[in-house]
Amino acid sequence: MALEKQFKLEAAEKPKASQPSSQRRQKFIAAIDKQLAGMPDGDASTIKSTWVWKSDQGDWFISPRYGKAPLELAPGLNAIKCTDAKDVAENLQKLKTLASEGKLDDVLEGAASAIRSRFGK
Repeated sequence: MALEKQFKLEAAEKPKASQPSSQRRQKFIAAIDKQLAGMPDGDASTIKSTWVWKSDQGDWFISPRYGKAPLELAPGLNAIKCTDAKDVAENLQKLKTLASEGKLDDVLEGAASAIRSRFGK
């Protein structure tokens, strides 16, 4: 039995060490997936997410986090305003796409640096 007929074989080796930015990106994407798993299919009153909350005025907010700290998405801004639970899910997907494309690497690096700075004291 020839394995070449059963599988698509390649001569590739796993990298010895991965890039820190790639590790941060994968950690953040896994956290987004966890938040998406807590999103309801229909009933918006059962959201099980530590990042999402609803204000007294009825607005929905997402405060993405890296570890326990909220991410500063822009200077002084750390939440995304949404219209409803469906919009929350769509914005979480947008965050996931941006993270996978590497467009949040600077934000994640800043959060990781802030976390590391607390350990040196």
